[in-house]
Amino acid sequence: MLCIAHRGHTGPGRPENSLAAVKAALELGVEGIEIDLWYFHGRFWMTHDRHWQGAQQSLQALSRGDLEAIRQSNGEPLADLDELLSLVQDKCLLNIELKNAGGADLLSKTLTAFGRNNGVKLEHIIISSFNHHELAECRRHLPHIKLGVLLASLPLSYAACAEPLQPYSVNTSINLLSRELTQDIHRRGYQHWVYTANTEEDWRQLEALGVDGCFTDKAAQLRKYLNAKSL
Repeated sequence: MLCIAHRGHTGPGRPENSLAAVKAALELGVEGIEIDLWYFHGRFWMTHDRHWQGAQQSLQALSRGDLEAIRQSNGEPLADLDELLSLVQDKCLLNIELKNAGGADLLSKTLTAFGRNNGVKLEHIIISSFNHHELAECRRHLPHIKLGVLLASLPLSYAACAEPLQPYSVNTSINLLSRELTQDIHRRGYQHWVYTANTEEDWRQLEALGVDGCFTDKAAQLRKYLNAKSL
């Protein structure tokens, strides 16, 4: 089961969705890192919530200057996609979750330029979103990119809703776990990744179901758990 650091490997001085948290995840040796991106004012901003902490306005209502002035608790500004790609290179899987629509064209151009300029393929990149329309737009721009279809509910037809996108993975909430769901995802040829599992009880349950990847806020502990099982 893959250990995927949810929003990076967070801790003191390493807030979620910061370059410091991404660097720490790389140093930990995780198989994958998950990061959130919003698209506003012609660029991507690395953060999770619609509102910045304590702000009275949504990110969408802020000017580019306001967004550029935001600082993480460790002093970092909100990172851009170029900075993220430059740091990760192809050292591990990189799951980019798109939080809103409109950035597919820029995403395509940025990823293509990154691959060309660094001599790497994009096989380590997975683009995920709850907005399946935006995933379809990404597929149109980048026909061979890996997609991760995010589900927050348990459809009657299980993973059938993902079939038009032909994803690499179907990423579901830990609250939706069922053997039937995992089996259906695998039967369709996709990986099953689960968010967000943070305890040994969770990890044992995922392994028993045959889940392929685990998004976790406890990457160091999950790595230790998996390493102990391999001895």
